[in-house]
Amino acid sequence: MLAEAFALDAGEAQRLVDELLEGSEGTRRFSLHLAGADDAAALLSLQVVADVFQEAFGNTPALLREEYAPLLPSMTHLVVLDRVTRTAIGSLILQAASAEELKTVVDLAGEPWSMPTDDALAALGLARGERSAVDQLLLAVHPAYRKVGMAQLLMYAGWVLSVQRGIHQWTAILDEPLLRGMNQLTHGALVPIGGAATAPYLGSAASTPVSIRMDPATDVELMRRIGAAGAAAAEHADFCGELEAGHQAFQAI
Repeated sequence: MLAEAFALDAGEAQRLVDELLEGSEGTRRFSLHLAGADDAAALLSLQVVADVFQEAFGNTPALLREEYAPLLPSMTHLVVLDRVTRTAIGSLILQAASAEELKTVVDLAGEPWSMPTDDALAALGLARGERSAVDQLLLAVHPAYRKVGMAQLLMYAGWVLSVQRGIHQWTAILDEPLLRGMNQLTHGALVPIGGAATAPYLGSAASTPVSIRMDPATDVELMRRIGAAGAAAAEHADFCGELEAGHQAFQAI
């Protein structure tokens, strides 16, 4: 995968989309797929990121590989396909790792934040080696689909998968517009880690390291709010098998 990550040939991308759609069931316009690090759909996910981040932040495939290639084995991908245009249009990538290895925690220790790892973990309420949190590494939606709820659909699907797998917290370094959107969705539930300030980051003029909790046992009202937003976002999307089961369980919270 390393040779093709963030630089998938257009013909190969189309072949992968066609294979995924032919192997999926459903009648809605959008199709939501789950992919592990070694699944072919992961390459589609990475290419959506490459396309969107090149335009939004000037991130080249080489820069993205430098930043994220070591994390490829720890990634889980959620990819949205458009059945009408037969294209991949959105991607959410989560990193599963020990708390001290989450990219947000690692990057907090460097410039511009210089927050020691143990201080970041204390602020998150996590211990070294703990795996109850994941990092929201990357969220990318092609511009034409941003006003039809694709980012909301992907974030909801990420919550569904996380709760299904016993994950109760996300960390992330979010560009200001995405941070505003997620705070609108959650009614301000995102918290800067250890009071971290907003600063330039990987081409973004203003990004903030944040965390958000999602424990069904304690964050009940938040979970219900996300569930209601997710139900609306999912109206025009078919979920793959594992996500569909999680979607139904989440709606029962």
